[in-house]
Amino acid sequence: MIKDNFDISASNGISKTDAPSLYECRQGVSVLYRERFLYSKYDPSKSILNIISNLTVNPGTLVLVMSPALFLGYTELTQKLSDQCKIICFEFDKQLYDFSKNYIPQDSKDTKIYSEENIKEYIDFINTNHFRKVIRIDFSGGTIFNKEKYDNIFSVTQSVIDQFWKNRLTLIRFGRIFSKNIFKNLVHLADSIPFKSLYKTVDKPILVLGAGESLDKTIQTLKEKKQCGGQDTDSDKIFRDIFFILCVDAALNPLLESNIIPDAVVAVECQSIIEKAYIGKSVLSKVPLFSDLVSRSSIPEILGGPVSFFVSEYSNMTFLKTLSEKEILPPVIKPLGSVGLVASEIALRLRKNDDVKIFFSGLDFSFTAGITHAKETPSHKRQLFKNHRLTSVYNIDSAFAPGTSQITGKNERRMTTSKALISYALLFTEQFSDIKNFFDAGVSGVGLNAKQMDLASAIKDFALIDENTDSLFKEKLSLKNSDELKNKILTYIKEEKEELTKLIDLLSLGDKSKYRNAEITLDTQLDLIITGRDYLYIHFADAQKNTNRQSFLNRIKIESNIFLKQLKTAQDMMEK
Repeated sequence: MIKDNFDISASNGISKTDAPSLYECRQGVSVLYRERFLYSKYDPSKSILNIISNLTVNPGTLVLVMSPALFLGYTELTQKLSDQCKIICFEFDKQLYDFSKNYIPQDSKDTKIYSEENIKEYIDFINTNHFRKVIRIDFSGGTIFNKEKYDNIFSVTQSVIDQFWKNRLTLIRFGRIFSKNIFKNLVHLADSIPFKSLYKTVDKPILVLGAGESLDKTIQTLKEKKQCGGQDTDSDKIFRDIFFILCVDAALNPLLESNIIPDAVVAVECQSIIEKAYIGKSVLSKVPLFSDLVSRSSIPEILGGPVSFFVSEYSNMTFLKTLSEKEILPPVIKPLGSVGLVASEIALRLRKNDDVKIFFSGLDFSFTAGITHAKETPSHKRQLFKNHRLTSVYNIDSAFAPGTSQITGKNERRMTTSKALISYALLFTEQFSDIKNFFDAGVSGVGLNAKQMDLASAIKDFALIDENTDSLFKEKLSLKNSDELKNKILTYIKEEKEELTKLIDLLSLGDKSKYRNAEITLDTQLDLIITGRDYLYIHFADAQKNTNRQSFLNRIKIESNIFLKQLKTAQDMMEK
């Protein structure tokens, strides 16, 4: 039966016009567009109603309706929705977009149809509304005209949702450690080198080194090059003359064992296990450190040399915004997950201009079965220590762990990778594939869509480069943050101590607390203090929505005591 609001303007013959038109069928109305029927000519709604009748929409699901056309089945779909669900419609064909707006059901006038013109608005929407799952329903045959675009928006939505929940799991596991490390590192920040002062200070080629298997070949190549201008010279001096070597912390010992002293090392790991990467030669104290504010706070103390801080904005936190507003927060690097990606980003900020070449190696994001890292890395040494008659020196288990898969690497060898490593490789490609003068010098691993260049050839090209082309970087290493920053940090720590003391007292004594503000309710007063200090609860599983108020407050009291002790220690260290 034809619905009343359908204006049958087309004849029952096939229209040759480009505009969408209605076509009267035996059991309803179809749409004829570009010589195609977007629904069945016999029973237009049957197919979509069958799909919807078999559909289960769980709480927190985002439903993407592709090419809604006449919105057949839309009302039935809305009846399937449960708590915290939402329907979003897409139409990427301009004429179908204008056509479909006329057929939004009367009881769903707030329904929005997104087109190419407002995709950014949609991305903002899914970034701020945290759905648990996304499902896609093709409402008409109109999807055939822009199949790739519909596939892409669905894929992007899946990625955003997956990434949010991965980040949530990371925060549940590490959120408290991140926050504690920030408070500890604030003590070091006061005496550190301003990161921005080191921007654009390196004029020589930069070599970024990760700890993957290809690092072994890179070290071997560097060691073999002992001639410059036909004269034998000290190999270590040649390394430093040719490249500015920026390595990840796990690659530090392999380099030092080969008498290669890097120009700087990058640290982002927050856990104590990374300290093993810094167990080694006393020359460590000579290596400048680029440290994430959330990384292990003992590392600057172990190195004892120049340190410059940045911060990975691991979550959109009020806590970090407060530090930024108080002009305490160092430069932000968006969370990249892998220290190799962070080192690459730092290299881009250090180079004088985009004519300065950057090479990378050891960023494999895959491994040969049994060999997960380069020789002399902590992982490699751990396998050597564990080796006995019943335990192989090779880490074979890692090649068969859940989530691993086989790929063909850029050297045509079969390699093992994992979902996490592949996600880092994809992010690396997204971030750096279009960067000028950014070259892959690794001989193995995942192809990263960067131009490959043989390192031996690069060394020949740069053999006569001026050894003082990083002198500006070395000069800036003598700079320190001002006393003004130290005063700001100390003031902030004292203010936080006072607020946490108030919070603990209010949570303990309630209306009897000496800090009680009688002009507002107790809950309001508590929320005013807690909201600006999300470091107290970012690691709670229910941080997004505390379902049990009393349980939430009980845990807040525990966290407040933990962080109050942390702040007292930081204040004592700064006032010494």
